[in-house]
Amino acid sequence: MWKVMLVEDEMFVRESVKMIVNWEELGFTILGEADNGEEALQLLQEKHFDLVITDIKMPVMDGVGLLKQARELDYTCKFIMLSCMNEFEYVRKALEYGASNYILKLSMSVTSLVEALSKIKLELEEQSQYADQRIHLFYQQMWRHITELEQEEPVAVPSVIAELQHFNLTIVSVIRGEERWTSKEHIGALPFIDYRYAEVTHLYHSEGLTTVFIWHKPEAPLIDTSAGDNNYAIVYGTNLPYSQLHMQWSRIIQQMSIVWYSGKKGVFYVDAMEVKESAPYFVWRKKRELISSFEKLEEKRCQELIDEIWNDMQSSHLSMVQVKKIAADIDYTLYSMIQKGSSSQSALFDARNHEQLKGAVLAKLQSCLNAYKQTQPTIMTDHPEVNKVITYINDNFHNDDISVKSMAAMIAMDENYFSSLFKAKTKESLITYVHQLRINKALFYLTQTDLTIQQISENVGFKNINYFNRIFKRMKGVTPSQYREG
Repeated sequence: MWKVMLVEDEMFVRESVKMIVNWEELGFTILGEADNGEEALQLLQEKHFDLVITDIKMPVMDGVGLLKQARELDYTCKFIMLSCMNEFEYVRKALEYGASNYILKLSMSVTSLVEALSKIKLELEEQSQYADQRIHLFYQQMWRHITELEQEEPVAVPSVIAELQHFNLTIVSVIRGEERWTSKEHIGALPFIDYRYAEVTHLYHSEGLTTVFIWHKPEAPLIDTSAGDNNYAIVYGTNLPYSQLHMQWSRIIQQMSIVWYSGKKGVFYVDAMEVKESAPYFVWRKKRELISSFEKLEEKRCQELIDEIWNDMQSSHLSMVQVKKIAADIDYTLYSMIQKGSSSQSALFDARNHEQLKGAVLAKLQSCLNAYKQTQPTIMTDHPEVNKVITYINDNFHNDDISVKSMAAMIAMDENYFSSLFKAKTKESLITYVHQLRINKALFYLTQTDLTIQQISENVGFKNINYFNRIFKRMKGVTPSQYREG
C-alpha cells in the first residue's frame, strides 16, 4: 500500500476526501493528517509518505510552501494540490515545484480523485524500479532546468549517478503521450536498442515524453537502426560522456519539435537533424483576444485564434514541451471561464503531435463554448421587442453605444415608453441591467487574468475608468483593485 498524508485546515473537507473513495481498493492507505504545512512537514520528517494531498491556502504554512520545503529536503513524495478557482498563480508555482496534479475543491468528484490517484499510482510504480529514488529527483531537476525559463539551483547528483559517470550514455526520447511503460515493457517496445550492452537503464516521463537513459561501456554497439520503429516518434543521441547529459538531453527535446510538428514516426538521430533554434513567442496578446471572443461567443474567431496560435508556435520552433505548456494554460483559462466540468488535462498531455494537440484544445473550446452559452443571462419576457434588446445587450455589452435612446431607436419605439416597458418586463432599469452584466464580466478578468484595471474597464464597456470604479464599488462594496487583492 502506498502511504498517504492529508493536509487540510478545514476538517469537513479532510473528512470528505477520506470518505469519497475506497483508498485500500486503489492501493493507498491514509497514515497521516495535518492542519497546515508546518505540521505536515514535521510528519514528513518523522516518517515516509508516498503521496501528500494538500490544500493550497492554509494558515501558518500554505501548500506551496510545504511542497517547496519538501523538495528542498529531498523528499520525493508525490503531491496533489487542492485549489479554489482564483488560485491559479498558486497552482502554477506548485506545478513548477513538481506537483503531480491539482483538483478544484468545488468540483471534486469520485471520478476526478480516482483519475488523479490512478495516475499517481502509475508514477509510484514506475519510480519503484529505481534502486535509489533520488535518481528520479535528479532527472526531474534536470528536466526543469531544461524546460523552465527560470534557472534553479544546481542539480544535486546522487551517489548512484556519480558511480555511473565512467560509463557512456545513450538518451532515447519517445513521444508516447500518457502511456506508461513498466520497467520491462520498454525493452520490447524499442527493438532498435540492444539491451545486452546496457549496464543500467533509467526511465523518466513528463508531459507526454518518455526518455530512456541507458548507461553502457564506451563504443558499445547499442543502437541498430535497421531494426526500425514505426510506432512512435523517437529522437536519440548515443555514446555520450556524462558531461554532455544536460546539453544533449536539452538538444534532443528541442529537436523533437521537428517530428512533433510534422507528425512523422520513426527513429531519428539528433546529429542528423537540421538544427532549428526556437524564437521567443508571447502568446498573451492573442490569448487576451481569445478570452474576449469567447465572452462574445464568437465561435469562428475563437477557432481562428487557436489556428493562429498553433501556426505561430510552429513558426517560432517552440519545443513540444513549450507548446504543451501554452496549451495547458489556454485549457485552464477556458475551464475558468465556465467554472464547471472536468479540469483534467490528460487529453493534452496524451497528444502525440502538433495537430493532435490542437484538435484536443479545439474540442475543449467547443465544449466550453457550449457550456458558456448556458451560463449567459436568459432573462426573457413576453414582449418580443424587449427580448430583442436583451439579446443585443448580452452579445454587445462591451460596446459603448448601449443607451435607452439607442435601444429605443433599434426597435423603433418612443424612448420614455421603452424605458418604462423595459423596467416593467425585467424588474430593473436598462442601465442597471447593463451595469450588472458588465460588472459580472469584470469579475472574471480580475480573478483570472493579469489585465490592468484600465484594460478591464474598456473590455467590459466602461470607457471611463473612474466611472467603472464608482459603479463597481456601488455594486460590490469594494473597488476593483481591492476585489482583486481578495
